[in-house]
Amino acid sequence: MKTLVPDCAALQAHFALLRSELASGLIERDEEIDLCLTALIAQEHLLLVSPPGCAKSLLLDSLLKATGGSKFSILLTKFTVPEEVFGPISIQGLKEDRFQRITTSKLPEADFAFIDEVFKASSAILNTLLKILNERTFDAGEGSLRKVPLKLCVAASNEWPAPESAQELAALFDRFTLRKSLSPIRSQAGRKKLLWNREHTPKVSVHLKPSDLEAARRYARELPWSIPAQEAFETILKDLAKEGVQPGDRRQFKAVGIVQAYAFLQGAEQVEPEHLEVAAHVLWDDPKEQPAKVAQVIARIANPIGMRLNQLLLEVEQVLSSTDVRKLPETAKAAAKLGEIDKQLSELKSNDRVTRTRNYVREQLRQLKLASLEAI
Repeated sequence: MKTLVPDCAALQAHFALLRSELASGLIERDEEIDLCLTALIAQEHLLLVSPPGCAKSLLLDSLLKATGGSKFSILLTKFTVPEEVFGPISIQGLKEDRFQRITTSKLPEADFAFIDEVFKASSAILNTLLKILNERTFDAGEGSLRKVPLKLCVAASNEWPAPESAQELAALFDRFTLRKSLSPIRSQAGRKKLLWNREHTPKVSVHLKPSDLEAARRYARELPWSIPAQEAFETILKDLAKEGVQPGDRRQFKAVGIVQAYAFLQGAEQVEPEHLEVAAHVLWDDPKEQPAKVAQVIARIANPIGMRLNQLLLEVEQVLSSTDVRKLPETAKAAAKLGEIDKQLSELKSNDRVTRTRNYVREQLRQLKLASLEAI
């Protein structure tokens, strides 16, 4: 029986709804949601670095509601043995003078994987893990490699690799094409939602079949690049080199596919310069200083509007955090400042992100006025 696959626009609409549903429950994780979905479409892997309790595992669990499939999850420690990740050795196989692992419910049979504290992987685990992540193959002991069904691995760590172990972990670090540092909830509105809403698990109605995911990858790979986008990407690479940031050839090539997947996720018909923003999570190797440099260069060249939005949002949070709504003069001053920011937003070229930011600012202004009236 032939499987019917939605056309490109219909599939983009499904992903748009999924993004919206995930964001409704996961507080201040819009960017991480986009990165996770981009990695899924591009068939790459995602690394998230943050303190515990930042909803990293919940993000993958919520995505599984839409895609289905099996999940393997593990917290690595220095004592973790290969059997816990890849499966125990078959006793029956040993009796027959064969070395074979039983991989049931382990990483080699998972569609999705969440690996916490990934940098604590021992050398006994590391080599096999690298092959699964990069080539999506595994040798259970029969002497031949077999394909694994892994669609996406989300790895997590509380910190970046220590300098003394960076060289040993360089290959593992490179397997994660997308890498991002997370922060706890920052905004006042987000904090209120966290504290006073009892349920934070997204309600997902979208269902993406394996054929949908394959079609999404194909549509993304076929998405053309506009000439301005190509020129912006080449300029970014040149300017990064001047800043001492020179990602390897493979990472540059993978960035092309990531940007196409991100553009598809945004509902675009072709790659435009603003879609290069996602490359800020790809085009670097040293996590200490390079991410900030890369983000600044990309924002300046490809997405000045995005850079301006970030600046204005930071101003909004500073205003809200420093205002005592019980003091009317302070509230009036804060309301005037938010109104000024809304006016600046209205002067920017309209897109979905600008619209979302304006709606957020207006909602904060409304809440500020309500809180002021209640305090009278």
